[in-house]
Amino acid sequence: MLNVDEIMLKLKLVFHSLISFIGFISVVLHIVYSPDSLISTTKLTIHTNLIVSITFLLSSLAILSKKNEIPFLDFLKNCSIIYMFVVIFTYHFLLASGGEYVGIRIITNFTLHYLIPILVFINWIVFEIKKKYSLKFIFYWMFYPLLYTAVSLLRGLFDGFYPYFFLNPNGEIPVGVGSYSNVALFITAFLFVYLILGFLLISLNRIILYFNNKSNIYSKQM
Repeated sequence: MLNVDEIMLKLKLVFHSLISFIGFISVVLHIVYSPDSLISTTKLTIHTNLIVSITFLLSSLAILSKKNEIPFLDFLKNCSIIYMFVVIFTYHFLLASGGEYVGIRIITNFTLHYLIPILVFINWIVFEIKKKYSLKFIFYWMFYPLLYTAVSLLRGLFDGFYPYFFLNPNGEIPVGVGSYSNVALFITAFLFVYLILGFLLISLNRIILYFNNKSNIYSKQM
């Protein structure tokens, strides 16, 4: 008979494999069926979903090989939670009205912007061991979004292309935001969101860990 830990590990493997499979398939199809595949490859949604897909593929392989996850994989899982929250909320509140999808991209749009973020959050709640992280991890988790923003702005200076309207200082909404000061305001707002999400993730980890430890101590005393 399988014990509870073995059952949860098998369920974790299935869940991680599912996230990775849906992520890879959705990214590929979303790009292939895009009216302009090159533009699709510049989107942060595509990049972050690739990070998630690779992360959960590596986690699945670690479970299959019965090896402990390396610290960097744990780091990537926490990145995944924060990045997916930004994806779902940015798309829903800023970008959803910016264009219509047709055909298979209706499905991939849903999986990339809604389904995978929800699955990643469920995974964290149900399967991931909660740990005590230092506040400095907030800034580590922000490294890739900052790099993406810097590269996007530099590219825009040379060829005039910006992957999102809020990074474009030229033109007015919905094409751009009209000035570099407005771009700076959007970037500041996003950085604040990343800071808040990082702080909340660390706080929730500590709170859940505290109550789990209390529960374990109580169970041993019974």
